[in-house]
Amino acid sequence: MLILGLDQSITRTGFALYEYPGNERDMRCGSFSCKDGADPEEKCELFARQFKRLVGPKERRPDFIVWERARRRISAYPKKPNPNLLGLGGDDPALWTVNADQLLLPEIQGIIRGEAISYRIPHESVPPATWRAAIYGKGGGKLSRADAKAQARAYCRALRIAAGNEDEAEAACIARWAATCSQKIRLLFAEAAA
Repeated sequence: MLILGLDQSITRTGFALYEYPGNERDMRCGSFSCKDGADPEEKCELFARQFKRLVGPKERRPDFIVWERARRRISAYPKKPNPNLLGLGGDDPALWTVNADQLLLPEIQGIIRGEAISYRIPHESVPPATWRAAIYGKGGGKLSRADAKAQARAYCRALRIAAGNEDEAEAACIARWAATCSQKIRLLFAEAAA
């Protein structure tokens, strides 16, 4: 079974192709970016094109796609005040902003799900805390973003998975989670055995 694991983002999407059962060292990792797009629609369109190329020709299509689920809530952050050099404006602490990439992640997730459905590929999304806790062990689901990415690199080094960057490493961890923990994959194997 060929599992495609994804750590999707606008800045850099990591992917891992894992033939399971098989040796983790043979996992093929890579990444692509959509940040060259001028506006959000163009970025999503670039993502869709690159993802369609990744899913590939019919004879080597993945048997299962798993990706990191986008957060359902968008985080807001206090906006950094501009220096008031002339004394003309005020430092309003009530101004908030969001990370614009967070707004696009649900749309990207929809692109992945739509491709999986159109090609009839079984698929699943997994919350970051779930796969991190399963792969890294107790407390792994509560790691900060930077610590989690460092842990993914260490995990891949330990298993000798050739991940070129932290996004590829997280995609490899997500694919590994699917192979070892996903109930959907277990059901697919049970159906194939029956």
